[in-house]
Amino acid sequence: MTKKTLSSAIDRAVQIAVEHGNDIAEISEGWTKVRQVIHMRDPLSDDVRARIAGNSELRHWLVTPTPHNKAEEGFTCDRDQVALTFPRQYQ
Repeated sequence: MTKKTLSSAIDRAVQIAVEHGNDIAEISEGWTKVRQVIHMRDPLSDDVRARIAGNSELRHWLVTPTPHNKAEEGFTCDRDQVALTFPRQYQ
């Protein structure tokens, strides 16, 4: 992984996703509730989700789509206030 985030726990999660063929699409800062958001290019696979969820430092979350926002899922490190988000196909 060439890009470091503001959270070592999120760095490990990104590394797992990258090892399975995903990549960082964008890193954004200046959010109200978190300091940084790492946006991944592709949705989570079941295997990657399970591996990342094994890290007790991260909280998993899901967002259903709205007229203004796409469906997402991801993980947040509340200690470091950094989030990792993946696009999600809502069903």
